Amino acid sequence: MKISITNDSKAKLLMIISSLSFSIMASFVKLTSHTVAIKALSRQIISCIFVLSIIIVYNTRIIPLKKNRIKLLFRCLFGSLGIYLYFYSIDNLLLANASMLTRLSPFFVTFFAYILLKESVNKLNWLIFFPMIFGCLFIIKPNSSLFNPASIYAIFSAISGALAYTMIKSIGKDESAYTIIFWFTLISSILYSLIAGEELLTLNNIEFFNLIMIGVFGVFGQICLTLSYQLSKASNVAPYSYFYIIFSGLMGYYLWSEIPDNLSIFGYFLIVCSY
Repeated sequence: MKISITNDSKAKLLMIISSLSFSIMASFVKLTSHTVAIKALSRQIISCIFVLSIIIVYNTRIIPLKKNRIKLLFRCLFGSLGIYLYFYSIDNLLLANASMLTRLSPFFVTFFAYILLKESVNKLNWLIFFPMIFGCLFIIKPNSSLFNPASIYAIFSAISGALAYTMIKSIGKDESAYTIIFWFTLISSILYSLIAGEELLTLNNIEFFNLIMIGVFGVFGQICLTLSYQLSKASNVAPYSYFYIIFSGLMGYYLWSEIPDNLSIFGYFLIVCSY
């Protein structure tokens, strides 16, 4: 008997695989002793090479249209900042907390799309921001001894990512996704190289395996994520991206004995419910 799998089921499975891949990438980021700039650079260089090979094979236009170049530049700058802050928060927070706070981008995308792109937003959609805000406060705990300033960097990572996604929405379908990703990974690689500076020339005890795994699992997660959104509606598969929090929490527990406090867990619950 032949078993058929619907595209919707495939999309959900791909999103779960993507979440697992990104959580493994985050674990390698935390395991690697190099600076944030070096780890982010390895992530982007491998992605850049992979995407460039696809562009060459499929003969995709690599030069963006003139009208989209400023938007694409902002996409690259915001995206570069987002990844840098994301890796920084992974190094300095519980893996589960960093994962949760940097997963706030979809909420900020709604806000920026309304402000910058003048997209209409249902009034009821604004209500989701209230449990999200309270959830963040429970995780960050700004007025307690448990407060970690790196939490703020994680939120700014989510905001930067949202601005980058908003720029992509503004560009629309005028540019191939591969063209956008190529320039993003190329420009971010250049920026991270500048930030790393002389460190690139004086690196000792290079953790080649960890750095390569950061890039490999980052690319694989992105591919599965893209395929997932292509096979089904975003509203159907997006909730499955929160498996990333579960996988990251489990890895944080088993690798570093990290256990989120009760307030953080309640904050996770409020954020997930608001989605």
